[in-house]
Amino acid sequence: MRSSTEIKKHVTGDIRKLNVRLLELSNRLAIELQKHEVAKTPQGGVLVALFKKAVNTFRGIQRLKSDRLIEESWILLRVLLESHINLIYFMKSDTTAMTRRWADAATLDKLKYMKEMNFFEGTDLAHMGNRESWEQSEAEVIARYSKVEVHAMRRYGYSGLSVEKRAEAIGLLTMYQNCYRIASRSVHTFDPAETGIMDYLNDETSRKELLATRRETLEWNQNLLLGRLAFLLSDIIKDPLITA
Repeated sequence: MRSSTEIKKHVTGDIRKLNVRLLELSNRLAIELQKHEVAKTPQGGVLVALFKKAVNTFRGIQRLKSDRLIEESWILLRVLLESHINLIYFMKSDTTAMTRRWADAATLDKLKYMKEMNFFEGTDLAHMGNRESWEQSEAEVIARYSKVEVHAMRRYGYSGLSVEKRAEAIGLLTMYQNCYRIASRSVHTFDPAETGIMDYLNDETSRKELLATRRETLEWNQNLLLGRLAFLLSDIIKDPLITA
């Protein structure tokens, strides 16, 4: 019986080459998506923005890998996973209501920043920080939701849910557990295998195998996260591009 690694190579080929190809196709798909009728609606605008976020993050991972910055690539993988979850959560929800919430959450987030900057009062940017106008916008947003909802939106954004709860809501909790938490280690600290800390083991072969496995895991995860989105959006605009 062949190993899973051998089967993957037989079925899909070189994952690194596939990721190069996937990025090329996703770039082209993003361009086609922006030209499509769906992009002319507010809901479509959010959809396009979320997909472009995923594509650009994937591109960032590719560039970091080219400089052998694997640890830093894992940091962006966490961003890619959240982009993946956000887009699918948006698609599975009432997109009209979600678009409204997205705009409202953005207003609340921007207002938080404006308050920290004291609305740029006394600076050359004062014209951008009309306090009364921003506070009026805040009042309008708050009036549309309960206190609990407003608190959740201020903390978690448009969905009012943590990343974990968003993932659970769309059936991707296992993916979250197997990817997000592991990638978070690279955000908050570092993998000992990436440093000299493991040198005391005096086993260079094991260290290289560990790093190779980590690299391969990164490759397959990023492929899945962008590939699924590209397939879904290609299907929405009825464009066979992604299967080219």
